[in-house]
Amino acid sequence: MPDRLTLVRAALAEAALDGLYISCPVDDVFGKHSQNRRYVSGFTGSTGYVLVTANHAVLAVDFRYVEQAEREARPLGFEILPVTGRQKSWLPRLISLGGLGGKKLGLSGADLSYGEFAAMQKTIADMASLDRPELVPAPPIVEDMRRHKSPDEMALIQRAIGVGDAAFERVAAALTGAETEEEVALAVERAVRDLGAESVSFETIVAGGAWGAMPHASPRPEAIGCGQPVVIDMGAQYQGYCSDLTRTVVVGDRTPRFNEIYTIVFEAQRAAIEGVEPGMSGVAAHHLAADVIAAKGFGDRFGHGLGHGVGLQVHEAPHLGLSSEDTLEEGMVFTIEPGIYLPGWGGVRIEDVVVLENGHARVLSHATKLVPAGVQP
Repeated sequence: MPDRLTLVRAALAEAALDGLYISCPVDDVFGKHSQNRRYVSGFTGSTGYVLVTANHAVLAVDFRYVEQAEREARPLGFEILPVTGRQKSWLPRLISLGGLGGKKLGLSGADLSYGEFAAMQKTIADMASLDRPELVPAPPIVEDMRRHKSPDEMALIQRAIGVGDAAFERVAAALTGAETEEEVALAVERAVRDLGAESVSFETIVAGGAWGAMPHASPRPEAIGCGQPVVIDMGAQYQGYCSDLTRTVVVGDRTPRFNEIYTIVFEAQRAAIEGVEPGMSGVAAHHLAADVIAAKGFGDRFGHGLGHGVGLQVHEAPHLGLSSEDTLEEGMVFTIEPGIYLPGWGGVRIEDVVVLENGHARVLSHATKLVPAGVQP
C-alpha cells in the first residue's frame, strides 16, 4: 500500500487545514459504505473514527475493535485510541491528542451525517475555548486520492472482475428459462462465493422481459422465460474491491426486435470504449455512446449515465454522464454501460469495466457477450 498518510498530509497543507476527521461511513445507493476510512487507515471494522494531522494519525475505536485496529491500522502508522460511551465523552480527548485547539479541523463530508455534525458542534461548544477547533468542510481529499488506482489496487480489482466473469459464465450456461429471477440472482451469489469472493458487490439485478425496462429492477419470483431479453447486472467483492458487470441474454431464439436493440447498444458501447481518452470530460465520454443511440431514434430511452468509477465502492469517482464535472485521467477505472429501455418490451444494457492506460481504455471484463450478426467483434 502506498504511503497514503503522506498524501493526506500534503493535501491538508494545500487546503490550509490542520486536521482531517473521517467518521463512520454513510450508506450509498447500493447499501455499501463509504470506504474513505478504510482507504486511509486499512481498518475494515464497521465503527471507528480517523483523525489525521501533520504529526498524528489516530484511529479511535471501541472495545470490540481494538485488537483488529492494532492489526490493521497500527502497521500503517496509526495510533489506536480505545474509546467508550458517546461521542461527547471521547471526542475532546481525540482533539487534544491531535493538538487541534484553536486550529482548523476539516470534516470529510462523504462520511458524516448531519446528526453527527450537530452532535460534534455541541460537544465542541462545551469545551474550554482554548481547546476548541474550528470545524470546516474539507475538500474531497480522500475521494481524489481514490480516483487513481495503484498497481496493488488494480490487481485486486482484476481479481474481483475475474470472479464476476467466471460466475456469470457459470450461471448463464445453466439457464433454461424456467428459473425465476430470484433463483438466478441467488445462483449468482453462490457462484461468486464459490469462486473465491467474499460477497457480491451489490444486490444482483435480474430482469426478464418487460421488467428489464427498469434499469435497477429487483428480481421477482417470476420465470425469466425464453425468447425475451434478460438483463443480469452483477458484481463480486474481493478483499474489499468491487467488480460490476452487465450482460443481456436470451434463452432460446432471439427476436428481430431484440437483435435490432442489442446491436445499437453493442455499437454504442464499442464507440465509447474506442473513443474515451485521458483529458476528456465525463460529459463528452457519455456522448460517445449516447449519440450513437440517439442517431437510431432511441435517445430518450437511454436516461442514465454512461458509467462510474469502481474500486472499494461499486459507485465512486469518476462519473460519466450529463451531470459530470469530472475529467478522465490515466489510471482511472470505470464502467462503460449504455442501455436502451422500452416500457412494455424490456431493456438491453451491456457493461464492462475499463482502465485508462497509455491514452486508451483497456477492457478488464472478459465475460462472454453476444456479438450481433454481421458485426465484427
